[in-house]
Formats: sequence, structure tokens, C-alpha cells
Amino acid sequence: MLSLQEYQIDIFFAQTWTDSRLRFNSTMKILTLNSNMVGLIWIPDTIFRNSKTAEAHWITTPNQLLRIWNDGKILYTLRLTINAECQLQLHNFPMDEHSCPLIFSSYGYPKEEMIYRWRKNSVEAADQKSWRLYQFDFMGLRNTSEIVQTSAGKNDTN
Repeated sequence: MLSLQEYQIDIFFAQTWTDSRLRFNSTMKILTLNSNMVGLIWIPDTIFRNSKTAEAHWITTPNQLLRIWNDGKILYTLRLTINAECQLQLHNFPMDEHSCPLIFSSYGYPKEEMIYRWRKNSVEAADQKSWRLYQFDFMGLRNTSEIVQTSAGKNDTN
């Protein structure tokens, strides 16, 4: 039996990329900008493919960080709360094991134009004491990549 369930996750989502147009010569190596500047530069059009809803945190200010290194490297972080779908295979209930992914990709750029790559140790979990996993045991984290066919072409997903 297949059961479609939902889970909620609060994350700090960080992306880095290099934009050579943003290189600068200065004694400063890193420029930290507030959220007002985010709309002025190109940012990947990342979406969460299995999300039902997602909210960015805006209290007391937008929970965003934008750093630009003098070589054009950019760090963009955003705090999100996401409600995502998880398909449960209930064949051996209550002894089933489930994997509930959070799948993201570019909305419109095909893999020839944008590829997501995991950084080593890039996925971390908060202290499990703060979790609410009623009747479940957390078995660990893993990250994978694959290519999916979408209306925008073949997209890299993670």
C-alpha cells in the first residue's frame, strides 16, 4: 500500500556560485550585504520539487545572507520552513523503513546551463532532542544527485 504523507522541515538553505561580473579590487576580501541587495544580482532559480508549501522567514528582518568575495564567489543563505510530500510504502507495517527526501532543482535552467553539486559534509541535522518524530526513529542523512526530464529540459536534481 502506498500512502502519501507530509513532513515539515525548517532549514538554512545555502548556495554558492561564482559570477565573474561581481569581482572587485579592494583591501576587503568579502563584502556582506543585507537582504535589500538580493534582488539586484542573479540568483539560482532553485525550487523544492516535492514541496506542498514553503515559507521564508521574515521576522524581524528577512532571514537572508548575501556575501560576495573579491573573486566573484557568492554565498546566499535563506531560512525556510517547507512542508514536503513523502511517499510511504506500507508493506510491512509497523516495521517499514521510509526515506523522505527534500528534492530541489532549477526551475528553468537545464543541466547544460546549471548543475548543482553537493559540498562535502553539506547536510547537517540539528540536535535530535528538538525533533518531533512521533513513532519514528531517525536513521541518518544522505545526499544524491540525478537528472530528471521536465518541460524546461533535463534538470539536475538533488
